[in-house]
Amino acid sequence: MNTTYHYVVLRLAPDPMRGEVINVGIVLFHDGEPARIIMMATLNKLRAIDASWDTVRLAEWTQNIQAILGHRSGVRAQVDALGMFGFCETGAVGSFVAATAQELQARITAIKSQYVANKSTEDKPRREKRTRLQTALREQFKKMHVLGTAATDLAEHLVVPNVPVPGHDELKSDFVYKNGVYRITQTLDYNVAPDSMHNKLLEACMKSTAGDLAAAAYGPDTMRLAVVDVPEALADAADSQIDLLIARGFQIFHFDDQASMAEYIERAAPSPHAAA
Repeated sequence: MNTTYHYVVLRLAPDPMRGEVINVGIVLFHDGEPARIIMMATLNKLRAIDASWDTVRLAEWTQNIQAILGHRSGVRAQVDALGMFGFCETGAVGSFVAATAQELQARITAIKSQYVANKSTEDKPRREKRTRLQTALREQFKKMHVLGTAATDLAEHLVVPNVPVPGHDELKSDFVYKNGVYRITQTLDYNVAPDSMHNKLLEACMKSTAGDLAAAAYGPDTMRLAVVDVPEALADAADSQIDLLIARGFQIFHFDDQASMAEYIERAAPSPHAAA
């Protein structure tokens, strides 16, 4: 059965003083469903205009759009409100028809290619960076024969690493597992030089924000778990940063504590036959 979708292209001015506007994604509308924000541009594209943009700032920008959509009903009213605040071109509403989920994704990909993608930079594969803590957890899940490689493996009750937050591809959950409810894991590895602690603060903010957005996408029952590795010399400085995750509903587990990690494994990757 053919379904009609409407969309507007989201625009962003990273540095209003320069007057440059770039297309970064779309808002997708479908009758009977909440409007869906789909980010398509990479953070590097924003930083090419204004180097001060980071994942936290981008998440806040996206949340502002969500707030505007949430206070309006109907495509026309929502588009007019977005246009009034400069998030899209008022009246520039596109539409298409799709019969299947695969066809819908193909249409979205075509819109990205037409309005957002920069072939010289967007399509270059980027090497995933891992901390030693993330590598250790991967190895643990691999030994348990529960480590997946792609988001589709969630349906097979496998732990999938480095999963983009739906609608916010620049934000990631370090690990995701689904068994009745979604269980997301974020990690913070404090085996760094003391003068790098400001970077860990940004990382803690980013991962707590990703937790909020992932829970909004996966459902209110989503379990938020965090594994931290904190050397004693940095414990005082790390505590206030870890508190950011606790304030967002994360349960904290310490990598250097065997009992803590045993409890983490039980929560992060229980048997598919265990109760959620």
